[in-house]
Amino acid sequence: MSEPFLINLKEAFLNAPGFWESSLSEKSGNWCKRVEGIDKTQTDGYSIIGDFVSQWNLQTFQQPGLYLSCEKKGSKKGAQKRLYALFVLQPNGEVQILKEYRSASKDWAVELWPDIEAHLAIQSDSVQQRRSQLLSEIETLEFELSQRRAELAALEIEMDRD
Repeated sequence: MSEPFLINLKEAFLNAPGFWESSLSEKSGNWCKRVEGIDKTQTDGYSIIGDFVSQWNLQTFQQPGLYLSCEKKGSKKGAQKRLYALFVLQPNGEVQILKEYRSASKDWAVELWPDIEAHLAIQSDSVQQRRSQLLSEIETLEFELSQRRAELAALEIEMDRD
């Protein structure tokens, strides 16, 4: 897993290629969260598992990974549409927009599930691949180390004879 780094997540998000909005309002109720999974027993925002990002509009330490932002549009509470944006914060600080979705429905999160699942599967596969690679390298190194120890033992026996 990559280490957290100092970044203004909102600024990086707004400057990402493919994001069509140039600014997000500071309305109460707007939020951003780091996405870690899905709970399919829910169909609303509670189905998207992860911690909310505090101070996403300030320079703070953020973890690379999958994020979801929500901006409320409109002033009437019952008629508000929301802009949901699913994006990835790369370890190099770049942001990649995966999906933007406008909705006023309560089951909006279901629309994002396929994209979230696809991203999490890719991440899981790459972690699994790296784990396998490391295990293979360790096995090779341990074999080479045992060969060197055997060679050293043979040399010590030879030296004791002399």
